[in-house]
Amino acid sequence: MNSSASTPSASVSQLQRQVRAQQEEIARLHQLMEKKEAEWEAAKAALFEQFRLAIERQFGPSTEKYRVAQGDLLINEAEVAVDEEEASVQDGTDDDEVDAPTEPHPPAKRRSRGGRVALPPELPRVEVIHELPEDARHCHDDGTELKEVGREVSEELHVVPARVEVIRHVRIKYGCPACEEGVQIAPAPAKLLPKSNASPTLLAYVATAKYQDALPLYRQSQIFARHGA
Repeated sequence: MNSSASTPSASVSQLQRQVRAQQEEIARLHQLMEKKEAEWEAAKAALFEQFRLAIERQFGPSTEKYRVAQGDLLINEAEVAVDEEEASVQDGTDDDEVDAPTEPHPPAKRRSRGGRVALPPELPRVEVIHELPEDARHCHDDGTELKEVGREVSEELHVVPARVEVIRHVRIKYGCPACEEGVQIAPAPAKLLPKSNASPTLLAYVATAKYQDALPLYRQSQIFARHGA
Protein backbone atom coordinates (compact mmCIF):
# COMPACT_ATOMS: atom_id res chain seq x y z
CA MET A 1 0.00 0.00 0.00
CA ASN A 2 2.74 2.46 0.85
CA SER A 3 4.60 1.83 -2.39
CA SER A 4 1.45 2.24 -4.47
CA ALA A 5 0.58 5.51 -2.69
CA SER A 6 4.03 7.00 -3.24
CA THR A 7 4.02 6.41 -7.01
CA PRO A 8 1.38 9.05 -7.94
CA SER A 9 3.06 11.57 -5.62
CA ALA A 10 6.41 10.99 -7.30
CA SER A 11 4.84 11.36 -10.73
CA VAL A 12 3.21 14.68 -9.77
CA SER A 13 6.50 16.00 -8.39
CA GLN A 14 8.30 14.97 -11.54
CA LEU A 15 5.71 16.70 -13.74
CA GLN A 16 5.94 19.85 -11.63
CA ARG A 17 9.72 19.88 -12.05
CA GLN A 18 9.34 19.47 -15.81
CA VAL A 19 6.81 22.33 -15.95
CA ARG A 20 9.11 24.60 -13.94
CA ALA A 21 12.04 23.69 -16.19
CA GLN A 22 10.00 24.46 -19.29
CA GLN A 23 8.83 27.77 -17.83
CA GLU A 24 12.41 28.71 -17.00
CA GLU A 25 13.49 27.79 -20.53
CA ILE A 26 10.66 29.87 -21.99
CA ALA A 27 11.66 32.83 -19.81
CA ARG A 28 15.30 32.44 -20.85
CA LEU A 29 14.39 32.32 -24.53
CA HIS A 30 12.12 35.34 -24.11
CA GLN A 31 14.94 37.34 -22.51
CA LEU A 32 17.32 36.24 -25.26
CA MET A 33 14.81 37.32 -27.91
CA GLU A 34 14.39 40.74 -26.27
CA LYS A 35 18.17 41.14 -26.11
CA LYS A 36 18.60 40.22 -29.78
CA GLU A 37 15.78 42.56 -30.76
CA ALA A 38 17.42 45.43 -28.85
CA GLU A 39 20.75 44.68 -30.52
CA TRP A 40 19.07 44.64 -33.93
CA GLU A 41 17.36 47.98 -33.29
CA ALA A 42 20.65 49.50 -32.16
CA ALA A 43 22.44 48.17 -35.24
CA LYS A 44 19.69 49.50 -37.49
CA ALA A 45 19.86 52.93 -35.84
CA ALA A 46 23.64 52.98 -36.22
CA LEU A 47 23.36 52.00 -39.87
CA PHE A 48 20.86 54.76 -40.62
CA GLU A 49 23.06 57.26 -38.77
CA GLN A 50 26.06 56.25 -40.89
CA PHE A 51 23.94 56.51 -44.01
CA ARG A 52 22.67 59.96 -42.99
CA LEU A 53 26.21 61.21 -42.36
CA ALA A 54 27.36 59.81 -45.69
CA ILE A 55 24.51 61.60 -47.47
CA GLU A 56 25.40 64.86 -45.70
CA ARG A 57 29.05 64.55 -46.70
CA GLN A 58 28.10 63.75 -50.28
CA PHE A 59 25.37 66.29 -50.91
CA GLY A 60 26.43 69.26 -48.80
CA PRO A 61 24.60 71.77 -46.56
CA SER A 62 21.53 70.80 -44.58
CA THR A 63 19.32 73.19 -46.55
CA GLU A 64 20.01 71.40 -49.81
CA LYS A 65 20.89 67.82 -48.86
CA TYR A 66 19.01 64.58 -48.92
CA ARG A 67 17.79 63.73 -45.43
CA VAL A 68 17.08 60.39 -43.78
CA ALA A 69 14.14 60.31 -41.37
CA GLN A 70 12.79 57.01 -40.05
CA GLY A 71 14.25 55.18 -42.99
CA ASP A 72 12.56 57.34 -45.64
CA LEU A 73 14.50 59.61 -48.02
CA LEU A 74 13.10 63.12 -48.30
CA ILE A 75 14.08 64.59 -51.66
CA ASN A 76 14.09 68.10 -53.01
CA GLU A 77 10.67 69.69 -53.24
CA ALA A 78 11.12 70.47 -56.90
CA GLU A 79 11.78 66.81 -57.70
CA VAL A 80 8.70 65.82 -55.70
CA ALA A 81 6.62 68.27 -57.71
CA VAL A 82 7.97 66.85 -60.94
CA ASP A 83 7.19 63.29 -59.84
CA GLU A 84 3.65 64.26 -58.80
CA GLU A 85 3.08 66.04 -62.07
CA GLU A 86 4.29 63.03 -64.05
CA ALA A 87 2.11 60.73 -61.95
CA SER A 88 -0.95 62.88 -62.56
CA VAL A 89 -0.29 62.82 -66.28
CA GLN A 90 0.08 59.05 -66.26
CA ASP A 91 -3.11 58.58 -64.23
CA GLY A 92 -5.12 60.33 -66.92
CA THR A 93 -8.48 61.96 -66.23
CA ASP A 94 -10.37 61.96 -62.90
CA ASP A 95 -12.52 59.03 -61.88
CA ASP A 96 -15.66 61.18 -62.18
CA GLU A 97 -15.08 61.82 -65.86
CA VAL A 98 -16.55 59.43 -68.40
CA ASP A 99 -14.05 57.95 -70.80
CA ALA A 100 -14.71 58.92 -74.39
CA PRO A 101 -15.04 56.06 -76.88
CA THR A 102 -11.70 55.23 -78.34
CA GLU A 103 -11.16 55.67 -82.03
CA PRO A 104 -8.90 53.46 -84.09
CA HIS A 105 -5.48 55.02 -84.47
CA PRO A 106 -3.82 55.15 -87.85
CA PRO A 107 -0.77 52.93 -88.12
CA ALA A 108 2.38 54.64 -86.94
CA LYS A 109 4.73 55.76 -89.65
CA ARG A 110 7.95 53.89 -89.84
CA ARG A 111 11.04 55.95 -89.31
CA SER A 112 13.48 55.70 -92.11
CA ARG A 113 16.70 54.03 -91.17
CA GLY A 114 19.99 55.77 -91.54
CA GLY A 115 20.76 59.45 -91.84
CA ARG A 116 21.06 62.11 -89.17
CA VAL A 117 18.18 64.05 -87.68
CA ALA A 118 18.00 67.59 -89.02
CA LEU A 119 18.92 70.27 -86.52
CA PRO A 120 16.17 72.77 -85.58
CA PRO A 121 16.07 75.60 -88.13
CA GLU A 122 15.34 78.24 -85.47
CA LEU A 123 18.75 77.81 -83.85
CA PRO A 124 21.29 80.50 -84.80
CA ARG A 125 23.89 79.48 -87.34
CA VAL A 126 27.58 80.37 -87.37
CA GLU A 127 29.27 79.73 -90.70
CA VAL A 128 32.86 78.53 -90.77
CA ILE A 129 34.27 78.76 -94.31
CA HIS A 130 36.89 76.17 -95.23
CA GLU A 131 38.80 77.50 -98.25
CA LEU A 132 41.45 75.93 -100.42
CA PRO A 133 44.89 77.49 -100.05
CA GLU A 134 45.68 80.16 -102.63
CA ASP A 135 48.27 78.01 -104.38
CA ALA A 136 45.78 75.13 -104.74
CA ARG A 137 43.17 77.14 -106.68
CA HIS A 138 44.69 76.43 -110.07
CA CYS A 139 44.09 73.59 -112.51
CA HIS A 140 46.69 70.87 -112.32
CA ASP A 141 46.61 70.43 -116.12
CA ASP A 142 46.85 73.95 -117.58
CA GLY A 143 47.22 76.23 -114.54
CA THR A 144 43.90 78.04 -115.10
CA GLU A 145 42.53 79.72 -111.98
CA LEU A 146 39.70 77.66 -110.50
CA LYS A 147 36.23 79.15 -110.09
CA GLU A 148 33.73 78.33 -107.36
CA VAL A 149 31.14 75.87 -108.69
CA GLY A 150 29.24 75.01 -105.52
CA ARG A 151 29.34 74.49 -101.80
CA GLU A 152 28.99 71.42 -99.61
CA VAL A 153 27.37 72.20 -96.27
CA SER A 154 27.29 70.02 -93.16
CA GLU A 155 26.05 71.01 -89.73
CA GLU A 156 26.96 69.96 -86.20
CA LEU A 157 25.37 70.96 -82.91
CA HIS A 158 27.63 73.17 -80.82
CA VAL A 159 27.18 74.33 -77.23
CA VAL A 160 28.74 77.54 -75.96
CA PRO A 161 29.70 76.99 -72.29
CA ALA A 162 28.34 79.43 -69.74
CA ARG A 163 30.56 82.45 -69.27
CA VAL A 164 30.68 84.37 -66.02
CA GLU A 165 31.64 88.01 -66.30
CA VAL A 166 31.49 91.16 -64.19
CA ILE A 167 29.57 94.18 -65.43
CA ARG A 168 31.10 97.45 -64.21
CA HIS A 169 28.62 100.29 -63.99
CA VAL A 170 30.61 103.49 -64.41
CA ARG A 171 28.63 106.65 -63.59
CA ILE A 172 30.24 109.80 -64.94
CA LYS A 173 30.06 112.87 -62.75
CA TYR A 174 29.70 116.36 -64.22
CA GLY A 175 30.35 119.63 -62.47
CA CYS A 176 30.79 123.29 -63.29
CA PRO A 177 34.53 124.12 -63.56
CA ALA A 178 33.86 127.74 -62.63
CA CYS A 179 31.90 127.47 -59.39
CA GLU A 180 32.80 123.86 -58.53
CA GLU A 181 29.26 123.27 -57.30
CA GLY A 182 26.18 121.44 -58.50
CA VAL A 183 27.82 118.11 -59.33
CA GLN A 184 25.49 115.93 -61.39
CA ILE A 185 25.68 112.18 -61.96
CA ALA A 186 23.58 109.68 -63.85
CA PRO A 187 21.21 107.63 -61.67
CA ALA A 188 22.31 104.15 -60.66
CA PRO A 189 20.57 101.23 -62.39
CA ALA A 190 17.73 99.65 -60.44
CA LYS A 191 18.47 96.44 -58.54
CA LEU A 192 16.11 93.54 -57.87
CA LEU A 193 17.88 92.89 -54.57
CA PRO A 194 19.10 96.04 -52.83
CA LYS A 195 22.72 95.95 -51.62
CA SER A 196 23.37 92.85 -53.73
CA ASN A 197 25.92 92.40 -56.50
CA ALA A 198 23.73 89.89 -58.37
CA SER A 199 22.42 91.08 -61.72
CA PRO A 200 18.83 90.39 -62.84
CA THR A 201 20.19 87.90 -65.36
CA LEU A 202 22.02 85.97 -62.64
CA LEU A 203 18.95 85.88 -60.40
CA ALA A 204 16.80 84.64 -63.27
CA TYR A 205 19.37 81.96 -64.10
CA VAL A 206 19.59 80.74 -60.49
CA ALA A 207 15.80 80.65 -60.03
CA THR A 208 15.26 78.78 -63.29
CA ALA A 209 17.98 76.24 -62.51
CA LYS A 210 16.63 75.57 -59.02
CA TYR A 211 12.86 75.47 -59.56
CA GLN A 212 12.64 74.42 -63.22
CA ASP A 213 15.67 72.12 -63.52
CA ALA A 214 15.75 70.97 -59.84
CA LEU A 215 19.41 71.99 -59.51
CA PRO A 216 20.19 72.71 -55.82
CA LEU A 217 21.88 75.94 -54.86
CA TYR A 218 25.05 74.30 -53.55
CA ARG A 219 25.56 72.56 -56.90
CA GLN A 220 25.09 75.86 -58.71
CA SER A 221 27.68 77.33 -56.36
CA GLN A 222 30.10 74.58 -57.38
CA ILE A 223 29.42 75.31 -61.06
CA PHE A 224 30.10 79.02 -60.57
CA ALA A 225 33.26 78.17 -58.64
CA ARG A 226 34.58 76.24 -61.64
CA HIS A 227 34.12 79.43 -63.66
CA GLY A 228 36.10 81.40 -61.08
CA ALA A 229 33.14 83.16 -59.45
